[in-house]
Amino acid sequence: MFKTVIKNKKLFIGLIMLIVFLGLGIFAPQITPYPYDKAYVGSSLKPPSNDFWFGTDRLGRDVFSRVIYGTRISLIAAVSITSVCLLLGIPLGLLSGYYGGVLDIVLMRMVDVFFAFPWVLMGLLVVVVRGQGLSSVIIALSLSYFPQIVRIVRSNVLTIKEQDFIAAARLTGENDFYIIFKYILPNCFASLIVQTTLIMSFSILGEAALSYLGYGTRPPMPSWGILLQQATNYIWVAGYLVIFPGIFIIFAVLTFNFTGDGLRDILDPRYKRIYG
Repeated sequence: MFKTVIKNKKLFIGLIMLIVFLGLGIFAPQITPYPYDKAYVGSSLKPPSNDFWFGTDRLGRDVFSRVIYGTRISLIAAVSITSVCLLLGIPLGLLSGYYGGVLDIVLMRMVDVFFAFPWVLMGLLVVVVRGQGLSSVIIALSLSYFPQIVRIVRSNVLTIKEQDFIAAARLTGENDFYIIFKYILPNCFASLIVQTTLIMSFSILGEAALSYLGYGTRPPMPSWGILLQQATNYIWVAGYLVIFPGIFIIFAVLTFNFTGDGLRDILDPRYKRIYG
Protein backbone atom coordinates (compact mmCIF):
# COMPACT_ATOMS: atom_id res chain seq x y z
CA MET A 1 0.00 0.00 0.00
CA PHE A 2 2.83 2.42 0.86
CA LYS A 3 4.49 1.77 -2.51
CA THR A 4 1.18 2.44 -4.25
CA VAL A 5 0.85 5.80 -2.49
CA ILE A 6 4.43 6.74 -3.42
CA LYS A 7 3.81 5.90 -7.08
CA ASN A 8 0.67 8.03 -7.18
CA LYS A 9 2.14 11.53 -7.08
CA LYS A 10 -1.19 13.30 -6.61
CA LEU A 11 -2.12 11.18 -3.61
CA PHE A 12 1.36 11.44 -2.09
CA ILE A 13 1.41 15.24 -2.40
CA GLY A 14 -2.19 15.47 -1.24
CA LEU A 15 -1.51 13.43 1.90
CA ILE A 16 1.51 15.56 2.78
CA MET A 17 -0.57 18.72 2.32
CA LEU A 18 -3.36 17.15 4.36
CA ILE A 19 -0.98 16.47 7.27
CA VAL A 20 0.18 20.10 7.14
CA PHE A 21 -3.41 21.36 6.99
CA LEU A 22 -4.51 19.22 9.93
CA GLY A 23 -1.42 20.23 11.90
CA LEU A 24 -2.10 23.92 11.40
CA GLY A 25 -5.72 23.54 12.45
CA ILE A 26 -5.15 21.32 15.49
CA PHE A 27 -2.06 23.06 16.85
CA ALA A 28 -3.04 26.65 16.00
CA PRO A 29 -2.64 27.89 19.64
CA GLN A 30 0.90 26.50 19.79
CA ILE A 31 1.90 27.82 16.34
CA THR A 32 0.60 31.37 16.53
CA PRO A 33 2.82 33.96 18.26
CA TYR A 34 -0.07 36.27 19.27
CA PRO A 35 -3.75 35.94 20.21
CA TYR A 36 -5.83 36.21 17.05
CA ASP A 37 -8.12 38.89 18.53
CA LYS A 38 -5.57 41.09 20.31
CA ALA A 39 -4.98 44.55 18.84
CA TYR A 40 -1.62 46.28 19.25
CA VAL A 41 -1.69 50.06 19.52
CA GLY A 42 0.38 51.81 16.88
CA SER A 43 0.66 48.68 14.71
CA SER A 44 -2.20 49.30 12.29
CA LEU A 45 -1.58 48.07 8.72
CA LYS A 46 2.06 47.20 9.30
CA PRO A 47 3.59 45.26 6.39
CA PRO A 48 5.13 41.80 6.94
CA SER A 49 8.16 41.96 9.24
CA ASN A 50 10.10 39.91 11.79
CA ASP A 51 7.56 40.87 14.47
CA PHE A 52 4.46 40.29 12.34
CA TRP A 53 5.20 37.68 9.65
CA PHE A 54 2.05 38.39 7.62
CA GLY A 55 1.69 42.02 8.73
CA THR A 56 -1.19 43.50 10.72
CA ASP A 57 -4.75 44.52 9.89
CA ARG A 58 -6.47 47.87 10.36
CA LEU A 59 -6.91 47.23 14.10
CA GLY A 60 -3.29 46.17 14.64
CA ARG A 61 -4.05 42.45 14.93
CA ASP A 62 -1.49 39.89 13.74
CA VAL A 63 -2.58 38.55 10.35
CA PHE A 64 -0.46 35.40 10.65
CA SER A 65 -2.23 34.36 13.85
CA ARG A 66 -5.64 35.12 12.35
CA VAL A 67 -4.91 33.16 9.16
CA ILE A 68 -3.67 30.13 11.13
CA TYR A 69 -6.76 30.20 13.35
CA GLY A 70 -8.81 30.47 10.15
CA THR A 71 -7.43 27.04 9.28
CA ARG A 72 -9.15 25.68 12.38
CA ILE A 73 -12.47 27.28 11.38
CA SER A 74 -12.23 25.77 7.89
CA LEU A 75 -11.28 22.36 9.30
CA ILE A 76 -14.23 22.37 11.71
CA ALA A 77 -16.59 23.38 8.92
CA ALA A 78 -15.27 20.78 6.47
CA VAL A 79 -15.38 17.88 8.94
CA SER A 80 -18.79 18.84 10.33
CA ILE A 81 -20.45 19.37 6.95
CA THR A 82 -19.03 16.16 5.51
CA SER A 83 -20.09 14.16 8.58
CA VAL A 84 -23.66 15.44 8.38
CA CYS A 85 -23.78 14.72 4.65
CA LEU A 86 -22.65 11.13 5.21
CA LEU A 87 -25.06 10.57 8.11
CA LEU A 88 -27.99 11.83 6.03
CA GLY A 89 -26.97 10.64 2.59
CA ILE A 90 -25.85 7.06 3.19
CA PRO A 91 -29.05 5.72 4.85
CA LEU A 92 -31.31 7.53 2.37
CA GLY A 93 -29.28 6.29 -0.60
CA LEU A 94 -29.28 2.71 0.68
CA LEU A 95 -33.04 2.67 1.30
CA SER A 96 -33.86 4.35 -2.00
CA GLY A 97 -31.64 2.11 -4.11
CA TYR A 98 -32.38 -1.20 -2.39
CA TYR A 99 -36.16 -1.05 -2.01
CA GLY A 100 -37.02 1.14 -5.01
CA GLY A 101 -40.70 1.65 -5.84
CA VAL A 102 -42.69 4.37 -4.11
CA LEU A 103 -40.01 4.88 -1.45
CA ASP A 104 -37.41 5.54 -4.13
CA ILE A 105 -39.68 8.03 -5.91
CA VAL A 106 -40.49 9.94 -2.70
CA LEU A 107 -36.87 10.10 -1.50
CA MET A 108 -35.48 11.17 -4.87
CA ARG A 109 -38.10 13.90 -5.30
CA MET A 110 -37.14 15.17 -1.85
CA VAL A 111 -33.49 15.18 -2.92
CA ASP A 112 -34.42 17.07 -6.09
CA VAL A 113 -36.01 19.79 -3.96
CA PHE A 114 -32.73 20.36 -2.12
CA PHE A 115 -30.85 20.27 -5.43
CA ALA A 116 -33.08 23.10 -6.69
CA PHE A 117 -31.73 25.51 -4.06
CA PRO A 118 -28.30 27.04 -4.80
CA TRP A 119 -26.04 26.82 -1.77
CA VAL A 120 -25.88 30.63 -1.47
CA LEU A 121 -29.68 30.86 -1.30
CA MET A 122 -29.74 27.98 1.19
CA GLY A 123 -27.22 29.88 3.33
CA LEU A 124 -29.39 32.99 3.24
CA LEU A 125 -32.50 31.03 4.24
CA VAL A 126 -30.76 29.35 7.17
CA VAL A 127 -29.29 32.67 8.37
CA VAL A 128 -32.75 34.27 8.29
CA VAL A 129 -34.16 31.43 10.41
CA ARG A 130 -31.25 30.80 12.80
CA GLY A 131 -29.06 33.88 12.62
CA GLN A 132 -25.46 34.33 11.54
CA GLY A 133 -22.80 31.90 12.77
CA LEU A 134 -20.66 28.89 11.94
CA SER A 135 -23.46 26.49 12.91
CA SER A 136 -25.73 28.13 10.32
CA VAL A 137 -23.04 27.64 7.66
CA ILE A 138 -22.73 23.97 8.59
CA ILE A 139 -26.50 23.41 8.37
CA ALA A 140 -26.86 25.30 5.08
CA LEU A 141 -23.99 23.59 3.28
CA SER A 142 -24.95 20.17 4.67
CA LEU A 143 -28.44 20.57 3.20
CA SER A 144 -26.89 21.63 -0.10
CA TYR A 145 -24.33 18.82 -0.41
CA PHE A 146 -25.95 15.73 1.13
CA PRO A 147 -28.03 15.01 -2.03
CA GLN A 148 -24.76 14.21 -3.82
CA ILE A 149 -24.12 11.41 -1.32
CA VAL A 150 -27.67 10.12 -1.71
CA ARG A 151 -27.38 9.87 -5.48
CA ILE A 152 -23.94 8.26 -5.45
CA VAL A 153 -24.97 5.62 -2.91
CA ARG A 154 -28.24 4.96 -4.74
CA SER A 155 -26.51 4.47 -8.09
CA ASN A 156 -24.03 2.04 -6.53
CA VAL A 157 -26.81 0.10 -4.80
CA LEU A 158 -28.81 -0.22 -8.04
CA THR A 159 -25.81 -1.90 -9.65
CA ILE A 160 -24.66 -4.01 -6.70
CA LYS A 161 -28.06 -5.46 -5.76
CA GLU A 162 -28.31 -7.14 -9.16
CA GLN A 163 -25.07 -9.08 -8.66
CA ASP A 164 -25.06 -12.85 -8.18
CA PHE A 165 -23.63 -12.75 -4.66
CA ILE A 166 -26.62 -10.68 -3.50
CA ALA A 167 -29.00 -13.22 -5.01
CA ALA A 168 -27.05 -15.98 -3.25
CA ALA A 169 -27.34 -14.13 0.07
CA ARG A 170 -31.11 -13.89 -0.36
CA LEU A 171 -31.35 -17.61 -1.16
CA THR A 172 -29.50 -18.48 2.05
CA GLY A 173 -32.12 -16.58 4.04
CA GLU A 174 -30.18 -13.44 4.93
CA ASN A 175 -32.43 -10.53 5.93
CA ASP A 176 -32.36 -7.15 4.19
CA PHE A 177 -30.55 -5.37 7.01
CA TYR A 178 -27.72 -7.90 6.93
CA ILE A 179 -27.43 -7.81 3.13
CA ILE A 180 -27.36 -4.01 3.02
CA PHE A 181 -24.69 -3.51 5.68
CA LYS A 182 -22.67 -6.69 5.10
CA TYR A 183 -22.50 -6.81 1.31
CA ILE A 184 -23.81 -3.62 -0.31
CA LEU A 185 -22.45 -0.77 1.86
CA PRO A 186 -18.81 -1.97 1.83
CA ASN A 187 -18.92 -1.98 -1.97
CA CYS A 188 -19.93 1.70 -1.93
CA PHE A 189 -16.87 2.80 0.07
CA ALA A 190 -14.65 3.54 -2.93
CA SER A 191 -17.06 6.08 -4.40
CA LEU A 192 -17.87 7.50 -0.97
CA ILE A 193 -14.23 8.11 -0.08
CA VAL A 194 -13.63 10.11 -3.25
CA GLN A 195 -16.87 12.08 -2.87
CA THR A 196 -16.01 12.83 0.76
CA THR A 197 -12.81 14.62 -0.25
CA LEU A 198 -14.72 16.65 -2.83
CA ILE A 199 -17.37 17.71 -0.30
CA MET A 200 -14.65 18.79 2.13
CA SER A 201 -13.15 20.93 -0.62
CA PHE A 202 -16.54 22.46 -1.47
CA SER A 203 -17.21 23.04 2.24
CA ILE A 204 -14.07 25.12 2.68
CA LEU A 205 -14.94 27.26 -0.34
CA GLY A 206 -18.58 27.55 0.74
CA GLU A 207 -17.75 28.57 4.29
CA ALA A 208 -15.30 31.22 3.07
CA ALA A 209 -17.79 32.56 0.52
CA LEU A 210 -20.70 32.76 2.97
CA SER A 211 -18.49 34.46 5.57
CA TYR A 212 -17.29 36.92 2.94
CA LEU A 213 -20.91 37.75 2.07
CA GLY A 214 -21.78 38.25 5.75
CA TYR A 215 -23.89 35.10 6.18
CA GLY A 216 -21.27 32.95 7.89
CA THR A 217 -18.90 33.09 10.84
CA ARG A 218 -19.22 36.11 13.09
CA PRO A 219 -16.31 38.49 13.73
CA PRO A 220 -13.93 38.51 15.50
CA MET A 221 -13.63 34.78 14.62
CA PRO A 222 -10.94 34.77 11.91
CA SER A 223 -12.60 32.89 9.08
CA TRP A 224 -10.68 33.22 5.82
CA GLY A 225 -13.81 34.69 4.23
CA ILE A 226 -14.04 37.35 6.93
CA LEU A 227 -10.36 38.20 6.50
CA LEU A 228 -10.92 38.73 2.77
CA GLN A 229 -14.05 40.78 3.37
CA GLN A 230 -12.30 43.03 5.89
CA ALA A 231 -9.35 43.48 3.53
CA THR A 232 -11.47 44.69 0.60
CA ASN A 233 -11.11 48.39 1.44
CA TYR A 234 -7.34 48.11 1.84
CA ILE A 235 -6.45 46.00 -1.18
CA TRP A 236 -4.41 48.77 -2.83
CA VAL A 237 -2.59 49.98 0.29
CA ALA A 238 -2.12 46.65 2.07
CA GLY A 239 -2.39 43.89 -0.53
CA TYR A 240 -0.95 41.30 1.85
CA LEU A 241 -4.29 41.30 3.70
CA VAL A 242 -5.81 39.61 0.65
CA ILE A 243 -2.84 37.54 -0.50
CA PHE A 244 -2.25 35.40 2.59
CA PRO A 245 -5.86 34.27 3.25
CA GLY A 246 -6.22 33.63 -0.50
CA ILE A 247 -3.12 31.45 -0.56
CA PHE A 248 -4.39 29.38 2.35
CA ILE A 249 -7.79 28.88 0.68
CA ILE A 250 -6.06 27.67 -2.50
CA PHE A 251 -3.80 25.39 -0.43
CA ALA A 252 -6.76 23.83 1.42
CA VAL A 253 -8.79 23.24 -1.74
CA LEU A 254 -5.83 21.73 -3.60
CA THR A 255 -5.15 19.48 -0.61
CA PHE A 256 -8.48 17.71 -0.90
CA ASN A 257 -8.53 17.82 -4.70
CA PHE A 258 -5.15 16.08 -4.93
CA THR A 259 -6.15 13.57 -2.27
CA GLY A 260 -9.47 12.85 -3.97
CA ASP A 261 -7.90 12.44 -7.41
CA GLY A 262 -5.24 10.12 -6.01
CA LEU A 263 -7.76 7.97 -4.18
CA ARG A 264 -9.91 7.77 -7.31
CA ASP A 265 -6.94 6.50 -9.30
CA ILE A 266 -6.13 3.81 -6.73
CA LEU A 267 -9.69 2.67 -6.09
CA ASP A 268 -10.87 2.69 -9.71
CA PRO A 269 -10.16 -0.71 -11.34
CA ARG A 270 -9.45 1.01 -14.66
CA TYR A 271 -6.30 2.49 -13.12
CA LYS A 272 -5.01 -0.72 -11.56
CA ARG A 273 -2.76 -1.42 -14.49
CA ILE A 274 -0.91 1.85 -13.84
CA TYR A 275 -0.24 1.30 -10.15
CA GLY A 276 -0.45 -2.49 -9.96
